Amino acid sequence: MCLFARFVHGVGYAICLIDIYMGMYYNTIIGWAVYYLFASFSSELPWTKCGNPWNTENCSPVTGRVNETVTSTVATATTTAMSSMSTGAASAGVTLVASALGNSTMGTTHSHYYQYEHHLLSSTLPTMLSNLTTSTMATVAGVVGGASAPALSSPAREFFERQVLEQYKSNGLDFMGPVKPSLALCVFGVFVLVYFSLWKGVRSAGKVVWVTALAPYVVLLILLARGVTLPGAAEGIRYYLTPQWDKLNNSRVWIDAASQIFFSLGPGFGTLLALSSYNKFNNNCYRDALLTSSINCLTSFLAGFVIFSVLGYMAQVQNKSIEEVGLEGPGLVFIVYPEAIAMMKGSVFWSIIFFLMLITLGLDSTFGGLEAMITALCDEYPRTIGRRRELFVLILLGLIYICALPTMTYGGVYLVNFLNVYGPGLAILFVVFVEAAGVFWFYGVENFSADIEQMLGKKPSLFWRICWKYISPTFLFCILIFSLLGYEEMLGEEYEYPEWSVAAGWALTLSSVLCIPTYMVYKFLISPGNCNDRLRRTFKPEPLIPTAIPGQLYTGTAV
Repeated sequence: MCLFARFVHGVGYAICLIDIYMGMYYNTIIGWAVYYLFASFSSELPWTKCGNPWNTENCSPVTGRVNETVTSTVATATTTAMSSMSTGAASAGVTLVASALGNSTMGTTHSHYYQYEHHLLSSTLPTMLSNLTTSTMATVAGVVGGASAPALSSPAREFFERQVLEQYKSNGLDFMGPVKPSLALCVFGVFVLVYFSLWKGVRSAGKVVWVTALAPYVVLLILLARGVTLPGAAEGIRYYLTPQWDKLNNSRVWIDAASQIFFSLGPGFGTLLALSSYNKFNNNCYRDALLTSSINCLTSFLAGFVIFSVLGYMAQVQNKSIEEVGLEGPGLVFIVYPEAIAMMKGSVFWSIIFFLMLITLGLDSTFGGLEAMITALCDEYPRTIGRRRELFVLILLGLIYICALPTMTYGGVYLVNFLNVYGPGLAILFVVFVEAAGVFWFYGVENFSADIEQMLGKKPSLFWRICWKYISPTFLFCILIFSLLGYEEMLGEEYEYPEWSVAAGWALTLSSVLCIPTYMVYKFLISPGNCNDRLRRTFKPEPLIPTAIPGQLYTGTAV
């Protein structure tokens, strides 16, 4: 099919920048999973108990705290009962028991990770490492018998925060500290895998994707079989399947849902466009679109059972509600789930396959984003870039790795959240809206439908044409406005970002967004004629050129 209005050309360059920003932090998150994978090859998982060099005096195993709670409660009740028999003060015994039961449970503060990354694992695994955010500093308070106790933290939390990240050695973005060598090595290994998967294009990536796309489903089913057999799994699944209709009044839910689709299915990142460009002209894109969307949603649904069965188990073990157990973002992936695995029989095996699944899912997602950018630039500049693809991919990934080094510092977790929000988080919503408006308003639904009819032999139904012209652009615009108004919630509350970083963040967002008006101005300036002629050429679809394939047309824009 043809390219659309010339000004939408800028959307392509904006997507390329967004993909670069994603590559700067997304591969770092995969590097965390690689670190966990190597740490799992031991006789006992290092986050099973305290007593390690990185643990603090406030470290307390979850199971230990539960046992202490039960023991304290029983002892308090026994002492109170004996006292009541001798003094007749039975009411005091009830008060003490209630105090012990009510104050010895753990309470976690709210994490400030962006909710789209919660969906990466808890609702859709294929893109689960596409939308991740940064707070891992929720605290656990234990109070027994009404007396205050120091804040407690689990071994899994301290392993992630003090051994993997070592974020206590930084002071936020003001001082992130040096690069941690072990993390830099793990992330370097990820970039090496990405390079040898993409350097030959679909000839290499197509073979690797068979493994990275299918292997997670095998692991998902294995984890599901194990999860549903755990005590408390039924309660977690019941919570998962029980709708909370009042949440529909919260704009945050709709923003999270839209972000989930963007990061899992990939519209707006150029992945679908880049990979589908290798199809034949008359390929049934309508069938592929429905199939891809259905598989994505069903995968999300299946992943929910895997996650909430384990959360139900954790809630029963800790004697807490599901809401109190579950964290968001990396807190779920790198703290809660590893904590649950550590309490299972054969924990080493479950940990290895779980983090293998995370790595394959992450690689699968990063393949798509980078391949979209590489394909677009190779097609746009076939003589300068297309003929030297292997060298171009090497230079590109090398530069992205160098730019990503700050995310591997001791304070890199704060930068990961920063890039997640201001890199693709806000810009992708604007880019997708402009893309939809350019196709369905400027190019026109009728022209787009005619192109599809030329490919498939039949015109799209009225339902799709109404969605394209009215519902989708309007919905995207509303989501964009709500996201701009609530961007502070995306950053979170645990860490207060300095004022200079917020200004830098908006500059980062504008760097990709401004590609669209910049290209419009560029096309206007180089077009011949007066102002009216230039405006017409700027917003007019590029001319179509017949190709050697019967019925197929080409815009001839590559240089």
